[in-house]
Amino acid sequence: MHALRIFGAGCLGRIAALGLAGFSSFSYAWQSAPVVAGGTVTGHVICGDTQRPARFAKVILFGVPAEITPPPKPGVKGGVVVYYKKAIDALNMIDAQTDLEGGFALHGVAPGDYYAFASVSGYVRPSQMVLAAYEAGSDLHYPISGIPAVHVVSERSAQVDLTVERGAAIAGKVMWDDGSPAARLMVTVIAAKGKKEVPIEFSMLSGADGMEQMSFSDDRGHFRISGLAHGDYFVRGDLTTKSRTDMKGGANGFNGRSDSPLVVFAPAAFHQADAKAITVHRAEERDDVEMTINLKGLYAVSGRVSSSEDHHGINEATVRIEDAQDKEFFRSTNVDANGDFTVTFVPPGSYSLVVQYAGDTEPANEKPSDPTKMNSETVLRSYEDGKQAVVVTDSDVTGRSLELVPTKIVKKSLFSDE
Repeated sequence: MHALRIFGAGCLGRIAALGLAGFSSFSYAWQSAPVVAGGTVTGHVICGDTQRPARFAKVILFGVPAEITPPPKPGVKGGVVVYYKKAIDALNMIDAQTDLEGGFALHGVAPGDYYAFASVSGYVRPSQMVLAAYEAGSDLHYPISGIPAVHVVSERSAQVDLTVERGAAIAGKVMWDDGSPAARLMVTVIAAKGKKEVPIEFSMLSGADGMEQMSFSDDRGHFRISGLAHGDYFVRGDLTTKSRTDMKGGANGFNGRSDSPLVVFAPAAFHQADAKAITVHRAEERDDVEMTINLKGLYAVSGRVSSSEDHHGINEATVRIEDAQDKEFFRSTNVDANGDFTVTFVPPGSYSLVVQYAGDTEPANEKPSDPTKMNSETVLRSYEDGKQAVVVTDSDVTGRSLELVPTKIVKKSLFSDE
């Protein structure tokens, strides 16, 4: 249960990666760890198609992980947070730029083994290289074949020269079913073959990709994603359809809510299983991809969440529609102050209507003493989760009622450390 409840397509890894990418655009000077006497790594980055230097390219020395963190077990409290923290705490990475000649010299590199990557707009991205190797069967517990590595020794110099290869690009247009352009969709691509996701240690490489790992459709609905390795891809669009943010008295008074995004796959599907894969070869440019958002086949599911004791509306809860067949498909929203909800843009199908994180809340009277925490709400009573089956055919589903059983009486902030 969180006052800040913004649903998106990405996970914490993606958010962290984007944060790293955005932060690198500012001028800054800071140090959070003691200086360790290290070695020096030098080299050059060359563009494979032109044989010219990659000017101001990003060079990444990425520490070879000592171990691969196993994914958290489902249902373990705090498992995801612990999973990410363990991986990030062990991360060694240096991110720098080349000069006008494509050269670089990194001093004070902590001793150890590193993968060496270069990131240049339009060329195959580091994260794509690792994913391709993983899909091909590489065991990431050991050095990855085809990816340069360098061994760093304190007070010694090592050299590694890198060549970047021109990547493929997928471009096209997003439209509504009436033919008008659909703007502000976050467009990404997903490997169509295999469902492997690289371990969290390597997902941080997405930060080196910057914003090139995605594209936002413009006012004409156009998008373009470059730097792709050859392969088959699904094209996915995420559109925020209902969101609100409030700020009262500064950051401590921030509150934000958003429904889960409307997700569509090219050419006009709401389930990945119905999407059509796009095949691209090395350095190929595909600019004919069309994605249509067909609103005519979408409906709403509405109802009320209340207490089983006195039937009052519960003012804090998340409501999810989960597909019985497609485990990756869901739609979600929040209840209003009266416990009412409407889940929008639901295609026909059989679903579970799930209510989670339910509670009676009131605004917190005191601002948090920690300035990094946001002012929140006090939970007066929490409730068991609720669940019921819902079938959507060819019309909206209304009047769904979910009465929840209280669990215990509590009184604490939603952002309490307890």
